[in-house]
Amino acid sequence: ADSDFIGYMNRVFTYLQVVENRLFSEGLHVIGRAPDEEGMYKYLSAYFGDRMPDDLVKAICQAKGEHTVEQILERYGQAEAPTTSISEEVETALSIRNLLMKNTEETRSLVRALNGEYIPSVAGGDLLRDGPGVLPTGRNIHALDPYRMPSEAAFQRGTSAAKQIIAQHQDQNNGEFPETCAVALWGLDSIKTKGDAVAIVLHLVGARTERDSTGRIARFELIPLAELGRPRIDVVCNMSGIFRDTFQNVVDLLDDLFARAAESDEPLEMNFIRKHTEEMAAKGIDRGTSRLFSNPSGDYGSMVNERVG
Repeated sequence: ADSDFIGYMNRVFTYLQVVENRLFSEGLHVIGRAPDEEGMYKYLSAYFGDRMPDDLVKAICQAKGEHTVEQILERYGQAEAPTTSISEEVETALSIRNLLMKNTEETRSLVRALNGEYIPSVAGGDLLRDGPGVLPTGRNIHALDPYRMPSEAAFQRGTSAAKQIIAQHQDQNNGEFPETCAVALWGLDSIKTKGDAVAIVLHLVGARTERDSTGRIARFELIPLAELGRPRIDVVCNMSGIFRDTFQNVVDLLDDLFARAAESDEPLEMNFIRKHTEEMAAKGIDRGTSRLFSNPSGDYGSMVNERVG
């Protein structure tokens, strides 16, 4: 009915207003200006959410830069027996607060850049999505290091999304696991999220990242079935041209992962990648381990114009 739709539309509009005010309550940032107490409170409240009491957040915002964790907890009233988690959260909050106060470095860095001087570089990002590593501002930011994708935060988000995909399929199919899923790997989305979609693929297949001594990802390692506790789900990946060109190292790692999964000595009912690869081989299909598809090299977009024209 029209009245039901209007009521639904009003609820959506109200929700969007709440989101807008929560994420963009301060408008555009003024270069070189550190947040005041109210602004700091909004940053820390959004970052910690329900993990930190509101009064404790206010105590941190009101504290001076030299205040210690113990002094903050004493002011809040938990100095006698603070839990380890609370102490760690307060320490993180103080670190974020001090880093945000360094926003004044933005003006100094701008002057240095205009003089042709060196500006330290760092991967850009968002405090809420990517954590305190993006602070302080005023540095020469780049999108991300492709050899560290997915990031740890992206891996957690992607794992959560993949679990929901599996759970939804089981709810709709009498508890059965999906044998195949399709995942779109888009370049700009991967730059923005630092690899959420890649992490979805890894969880569905049943794999995790292995890093070298520098923190770069050297390999996607298969999780043993005994530890995984469910079948490996086959994944077909549709890559955009930007993803194909920008993250060639990730493409190579994923291709290697699918090849090893297809060759793993595991029961077919617990490894749908191997199952489908053997089915294609029985039909005479070459390159049965191929799971990554994109436009030809040098082509970009969905090629809809060519089909329509």
